[in-house]
Amino acid sequence: MFIDTHCHLNFKAFEGILDPVLERSKKAGVEKIVIPSAKLDSSRKAVEIAGKYSNCFAAVGIHPHHALDRHAEFDSASSENRTQILKQVQDDNDIKKQLLSLASNPKVVAIGEIGMDYHHYKNSPAPDEETKGIQKELFLLQLEIAYEKKLPVIIHCRWAQTDVFNIISDFIKKKPLNGVFHCFEGNKEYLKDVLNLGFYVGFDGNSTYPENHHLRELMLLTPLDRLLLETDAPFLTPIPYRGTQNEPAYLINVAETVSGIHKKSLKEIEDLTCSNALKLFSI
Repeated sequence: MFIDTHCHLNFKAFEGILDPVLERSKKAGVEKIVIPSAKLDSSRKAVEIAGKYSNCFAAVGIHPHHALDRHAEFDSASSENRTQILKQVQDDNDIKKQLLSLASNPKVVAIGEIGMDYHHYKNSPAPDEETKGIQKELFLLQLEIAYEKKLPVIIHCRWAQTDVFNIISDFIKKKPLNGVFHCFEGNKEYLKDVLNLGFYVGFDGNSTYPENHHLRELMLLTPLDRLLLETDAPFLTPIPYRGTQNEPAYLINVAETVSGIHKKSLKEIEDLTCSNALKLFSI
């Protein structure tokens, strides 16, 4: 059995096509799927889908991209007002209450995806220091929820490796928890640091792209008892389907890449990564 540990079936790209997508997934041997969230509404959708389909499981949480969603006035606010907005985020328990309620559902198996993102996207500037502060507070809030609910975390980290590592390593010194670094990016030293924390490492369809030699090098350096397979569907479609919408059935292409890199049979990769997912998410 293969397990897709990161597939956004709760996104609009899958509206109206879940049944055929899940049927193709089953035929491909991908029998269980973890559905991470990006906002409160997609968290609710993940729980809804998990409740409908026995082979689907939800992760609830707020992605760093959406740290400012509840404060749309932030971008145009003065420095003084921005400080007040940050304080509101720190003090407001509304998000925590909603996420705790969602996380109480028995089909919720993780908090995620959560973390930090400092990337400069096409339609969004790199975050300034105050925005980074808001991301950090939201990240810490959700780590607390994971600890309270005894759930693993699904970590999103882009161009924020040092801050994410420091936050997690400081947190788990007092409040132990486990999780996975989703769609891993970083250098060999960072991989070693993450593994030393006891976390798992997720690899996705972008590891199949010819230009991403560094990801396959990191894949080889990742012990197979710490490696998870992800699609990140509908994104990061693997070769040979690149250019089309990704879906969980294509997880096999990621598994084949791991098989080739580690020189293990596909069956061995299936068994090892399945065991890892079952252990981390208790599914």
